[in-house]
Amino acid sequence: MTHLASPAIVLRRRDYGDFDLILTVLTRDYGIYTLIAKAAKKSTKRFPGILEPFATLRIVCRQGRGKGMQVLEEATLENSFGSSRSDILKLAYASYWCELIALWLHEGQARPDVYELLAYVLNALNQDGTPVKLLSLLFQMRFVGQEGLRPVLERCSCCQIEIEKLAQQQFCIDLRQGGIVCHQCPAPDATQLRLGKGTLKQLLWMSQGDLSMARRVRFSPAALTEATHFLEAFVPYHIGRAPKSLLFLHQIRGQMEH
Repeated sequence: MTHLASPAIVLRRRDYGDFDLILTVLTRDYGIYTLIAKAAKKSTKRFPGILEPFATLRIVCRQGRGKGMQVLEEATLENSFGSSRSDILKLAYASYWCELIALWLHEGQARPDVYELLAYVLNALNQDGTPVKLLSLLFQMRFVGQEGLRPVLERCSCCQIEIEKLAQQQFCIDLRQGGIVCHQCPAPDATQLRLGKGTLKQLLWMSQGDLSMARRVRFSPAALTEATHFLEAFVPYHIGRAPKSLLFLHQIRGQMEH
Protein backbone atom coordinates (compact mmCIF):
# COMPACT_ATOMS: atom_id res chain seq x y z
CA MET A 1 0.00 0.00 0.00
CA THR A 2 1.61 3.25 -1.18
CA HIS A 3 -0.68 5.61 0.72
CA LEU A 4 -2.92 5.06 3.71
CA ALA A 5 -5.74 7.38 4.81
CA SER A 6 -7.96 6.67 7.80
CA PRO A 7 -9.30 7.92 11.11
CA ALA A 8 -6.79 6.96 13.81
CA ILE A 9 -6.27 7.06 17.58
CA VAL A 10 -2.78 7.70 18.93
CA LEU A 11 -1.93 4.84 21.29
CA ARG A 12 1.54 6.05 22.21
CA ARG A 13 4.32 8.34 21.06
CA ARG A 14 8.04 8.68 21.68
CA ASP A 15 10.78 11.04 20.63
CA TYR A 16 13.08 10.04 17.80
CA GLY A 17 16.14 12.18 17.43
CA ASP A 18 15.88 15.92 17.96
CA PHE A 19 12.82 16.66 15.86
CA ASP A 20 10.92 13.48 14.89
CA LEU A 21 8.23 11.47 16.65
CA ILE A 22 7.43 7.77 16.46
CA LEU A 23 3.71 7.12 16.80
CA THR A 24 1.79 3.91 17.36
CA VAL A 25 -1.73 4.47 16.07
CA LEU A 26 -4.87 2.38 15.84
CA THR A 27 -6.54 3.15 12.53
CA ARG A 28 -10.18 2.36 11.98
CA ASP A 29 -9.65 0.89 8.53
CA TYR A 30 -6.22 -0.78 8.67
CA GLY A 31 -5.50 -1.66 12.31
CA ILE A 32 -2.31 -0.77 14.18
CA TYR A 33 0.56 1.02 12.46
CA THR A 34 3.85 2.49 13.60
CA LEU A 35 4.49 5.84 11.91
CA ILE A 36 7.26 8.38 11.86
CA ALA A 37 6.25 12.03 11.96
CA LYS A 38 9.25 13.87 10.61
CA ALA A 39 10.11 17.28 12.10
CA ALA A 40 6.91 17.01 14.17
CA LYS A 41 8.46 18.71 17.20
CA LYS A 42 9.38 21.84 15.28
CA SER A 43 6.66 22.01 12.60
CA THR A 44 3.80 24.00 14.13
CA LYS A 45 2.20 24.36 10.72
CA ARG A 46 1.91 20.69 9.78
CA PHE A 47 1.33 19.19 13.23
CA PRO A 48 0.30 21.99 15.62
CA GLY A 49 0.51 20.09 18.91
CA ILE A 50 -2.04 17.47 17.87
CA LEU A 51 0.06 14.29 17.94
CA GLU A 52 -0.71 13.51 21.56
CA PRO A 53 -1.68 10.20 23.19
CA PHE A 54 -5.40 9.35 22.88
CA ALA A 55 -6.03 12.05 20.24
CA THR A 56 -8.39 11.08 17.43
CA LEU A 57 -7.06 12.17 14.05
CA ARG A 58 -7.63 11.79 10.36
CA ILE A 59 -4.27 10.80 8.95
CA VAL A 60 -2.63 10.39 5.58
CA CYS A 61 0.68 8.56 5.41
CA ARG A 62 2.91 6.90 2.82
CA GLN A 63 5.21 3.94 2.83
CA GLY A 64 8.79 4.85 3.70
CA ARG A 65 11.77 3.71 1.71
CA GLY A 66 12.17 -0.03 1.40
CA LYS A 67 10.44 -1.72 4.31
CA GLY A 68 10.68 1.28 6.59
CA MET A 69 7.93 2.77 8.70
CA GLN A 70 4.97 4.59 7.24
CA VAL A 71 5.66 8.34 7.09
CA LEU A 72 2.94 10.62 8.39
CA GLU A 73 2.20 13.30 5.81
CA GLU A 74 -1.03 14.88 7.07
CA ALA A 75 -2.99 14.84 10.32
CA THR A 76 -6.23 16.62 11.18
CA LEU A 77 -7.44 16.70 14.76
CA GLU A 78 -10.95 15.39 15.43
CA ASN A 79 -10.84 15.13 19.24
CA SER A 80 -7.88 15.88 21.50
CA PHE A 81 -9.34 14.27 24.66
CA GLY A 82 -7.31 16.86 26.52
CA SER A 83 -9.00 16.42 29.90
CA SER A 84 -7.95 12.75 29.92
CA ARG A 85 -4.30 13.83 29.80
CA SER A 86 -4.64 16.59 32.41
CA ASP A 87 -6.22 14.25 35.00
CA ILE A 88 -3.55 11.80 36.17
CA LEU A 89 -6.04 9.04 37.06
CA LYS A 90 -7.76 9.28 33.67
CA LEU A 91 -4.33 9.36 32.03
CA ALA A 92 -3.38 6.14 33.82
CA TYR A 93 -6.54 4.31 32.76
CA ALA A 94 -6.40 5.48 29.15
CA SER A 95 -2.73 4.49 28.95
CA TYR A 96 -3.62 1.01 30.20
CA TRP A 97 -6.36 0.53 27.60
CA CYS A 98 -4.14 1.76 24.79
CA GLU A 99 -1.22 -0.43 25.84
CA LEU A 100 -3.44 -3.54 25.96
CA ILE A 101 -4.42 -2.92 22.35
CA ALA A 102 -0.85 -2.20 21.26
CA LEU A 103 0.41 -5.38 22.94
CA TRP A 104 -2.28 -7.69 21.59
CA LEU A 105 -3.18 -6.65 18.05
CA HIS A 106 -1.01 -7.47 15.06
CA GLU A 107 0.12 -4.59 12.89
CA GLY A 108 -1.93 -4.07 9.76
CA GLN A 109 -4.86 -6.22 10.98
CA ALA A 110 -8.09 -4.22 10.45
CA ARG A 111 -10.14 -4.16 13.67
CA PRO A 112 -12.91 -1.55 13.40
CA ASP A 113 -14.65 -3.15 16.40
CA VAL A 114 -11.66 -2.45 18.66
CA TYR A 115 -11.34 1.05 17.21
CA GLU A 116 -14.99 1.85 17.98
CA LEU A 117 -14.70 0.42 21.50
CA LEU A 118 -11.63 2.50 22.32
CA ALA A 119 -13.17 5.62 20.79
CA TYR A 120 -16.30 5.09 22.89
CA VAL A 121 -14.54 4.72 26.26
CA LEU A 122 -12.14 7.59 25.55
CA ASN A 123 -15.08 9.84 24.70
CA ALA A 124 -16.88 8.78 27.89
CA LEU A 125 -13.69 9.27 29.91
CA ASN A 126 -13.40 12.81 28.61
CA GLN A 127 -16.84 13.62 29.98
CA ASP A 128 -17.95 13.88 33.57
CA GLY A 129 -20.38 11.34 34.98
CA THR A 130 -19.38 7.71 34.49
CA PRO A 131 -16.90 6.45 37.13
CA VAL A 132 -13.57 5.69 35.50
CA LYS A 133 -13.38 2.25 37.15
CA LEU A 134 -16.71 1.36 35.55
CA LEU A 135 -15.48 2.43 32.12
CA SER A 136 -12.39 0.27 32.61
CA LEU A 137 -14.54 -2.76 33.43
CA LEU A 138 -16.58 -2.09 30.30
CA PHE A 139 -13.50 -1.75 28.11
CA GLN A 140 -11.80 -4.87 29.45
CA MET A 141 -14.87 -7.11 29.27
CA ARG A 142 -15.64 -6.02 25.70
CA PHE A 143 -12.02 -6.18 24.58
CA VAL A 144 -11.40 -9.73 25.78
CA GLY A 145 -14.79 -10.74 24.41
CA GLN A 146 -13.89 -9.40 20.96
CA GLU A 147 -10.62 -11.32 21.10
CA GLY A 148 -12.23 -14.64 22.09
CA LEU A 149 -10.80 -14.49 25.62
CA ARG A 150 -13.91 -13.67 27.67
CA PRO A 151 -13.78 -15.24 31.14
CA VAL A 152 -16.17 -18.09 31.91
CA LEU A 153 -18.45 -16.50 34.50
CA GLU A 154 -21.84 -18.09 33.85
CA ARG A 155 -20.76 -21.62 34.88
CA CYS A 156 -17.95 -23.42 36.69
CA SER A 157 -15.02 -23.69 34.31
CA CYS A 158 -14.28 -27.21 35.63
CA CYS A 159 -17.60 -29.08 36.02
CA GLN A 160 -19.63 -26.71 33.78
CA ILE A 161 -22.51 -26.40 36.27
CA GLU A 162 -24.30 -23.07 35.77
CA ILE A 163 -24.06 -20.59 38.63
CA GLU A 164 -27.86 -20.36 38.83
CA LYS A 165 -27.92 -24.03 39.91
CA LEU A 166 -25.38 -23.46 42.67
CA ALA A 167 -26.33 -22.17 46.11
CA GLN A 168 -22.95 -20.62 46.87
CA GLN A 169 -22.56 -16.86 46.66
CA GLN A 170 -18.78 -16.58 46.35
CA PHE A 171 -16.57 -18.13 43.67
CA CYS A 172 -12.81 -18.37 43.44
CA ILE A 173 -11.02 -17.63 40.15
CA ASP A 174 -8.74 -20.00 38.30
CA LEU A 175 -6.81 -17.87 35.81
CA ARG A 176 -5.40 -20.92 34.07
CA GLN A 177 -8.88 -22.36 33.50
CA GLY A 178 -10.10 -18.95 32.42
CA GLY A 179 -12.99 -18.49 34.81
CA ILE A 180 -14.71 -19.27 38.08
CA VAL A 181 -14.50 -22.52 40.03
CA CYS A 182 -17.29 -23.81 42.29
CA HIS A 183 -16.79 -25.25 45.78
CA GLN A 184 -17.28 -28.80 44.48
CA CYS A 185 -14.23 -28.62 42.21
CA PRO A 186 -10.53 -28.41 43.15
CA ALA A 187 -9.57 -24.82 43.79
CA PRO A 188 -6.39 -23.38 42.30
CA ASP A 189 -3.34 -23.90 44.50
CA ALA A 190 -2.99 -20.20 45.28
CA THR A 191 -5.62 -17.59 44.65
CA GLN A 192 -6.87 -14.49 46.36
CA LEU A 193 -9.25 -13.64 43.55
CA ARG A 194 -12.91 -14.13 44.36
CA LEU A 195 -16.13 -12.86 42.86
CA GLY A 196 -19.61 -12.72 44.34
CA LYS A 197 -22.52 -14.12 42.34
CA GLY A 198 -23.99 -10.63 41.96
CA THR A 199 -20.71 -9.30 40.56
CA LEU A 200 -20.55 -12.19 38.10
CA LYS A 201 -24.00 -11.32 36.77
CA GLN A 202 -23.15 -7.63 36.45
CA LEU A 203 -19.98 -8.41 34.47
CA LEU A 204 -21.97 -10.70 32.19
CA TRP A 205 -24.56 -7.97 31.58
CA MET A 206 -21.74 -5.57 30.82
CA SER A 207 -20.23 -7.93 28.24
CA GLN A 208 -23.15 -7.84 25.83
CA GLY A 209 -25.61 -5.53 24.10
CA ASP A 210 -25.40 -1.83 23.45
CA LEU A 211 -22.40 -0.03 24.94
CA SER A 212 -24.46 2.86 26.30
CA MET A 213 -26.78 0.42 28.08
CA ALA A 214 -23.87 -1.64 29.44
CA ARG A 215 -22.32 1.56 30.76
CA ARG A 216 -25.36 2.03 33.03
CA VAL A 217 -24.71 -1.14 35.05
CA ARG A 218 -24.22 -0.09 38.66
CA PHE A 219 -21.85 -1.86 41.02
CA SER A 220 -21.66 -1.51 44.78
CA PRO A 221 -18.27 -0.20 45.96
CA ALA A 222 -17.28 -3.70 47.09
CA ALA A 223 -18.38 -5.29 43.80
CA LEU A 224 -16.54 -2.60 41.81
CA THR A 225 -13.34 -3.30 43.74
CA GLU A 226 -13.46 -7.08 43.36
CA ALA A 227 -14.36 -6.84 39.66
CA THR A 228 -11.47 -4.42 39.11
CA HIS A 229 -8.95 -6.69 40.84
CA PHE A 230 -10.22 -9.67 38.89
CA LEU A 231 -10.05 -8.14 35.40
CA GLU A 232 -6.70 -6.44 35.99
CA ALA A 233 -5.31 -9.91 36.80
CA PHE A 234 -7.27 -11.86 34.16
CA VAL A 235 -6.66 -9.65 31.12
CA PRO A 236 -2.83 -9.43 31.31
CA TYR A 237 -2.65 -13.15 32.12
CA HIS A 238 -4.56 -14.10 28.99
CA ILE A 239 -2.89 -11.70 26.59
CA GLY A 240 0.41 -13.05 27.90
CA ARG A 241 1.98 -9.69 28.69
CA ALA A 242 2.10 -7.43 31.75
CA PRO A 243 1.44 -3.84 30.62
CA LYS A 244 3.85 -1.35 32.19
CA SER A 245 0.99 1.13 32.38
CA LEU A 246 -0.89 -1.18 34.76
CA LEU A 247 1.81 -0.75 37.41
CA PHE A 248 1.55 3.02 36.95
CA LEU A 249 -2.24 2.77 37.29
CA HIS A 250 -1.92 0.78 40.51
CA GLN A 251 0.50 3.33 41.94
CA ILE A 252 -1.72 6.31 41.11
CA ARG A 253 -4.88 4.63 42.32
CA GLY A 254 -3.17 3.55 45.54
CA GLN A 255 -2.02 7.10 46.24
CA MET A 256 -5.50 8.49 45.68
CA GLU A 257 -7.28 5.86 47.76
CA HIS A 258 -5.09 6.26 50.85
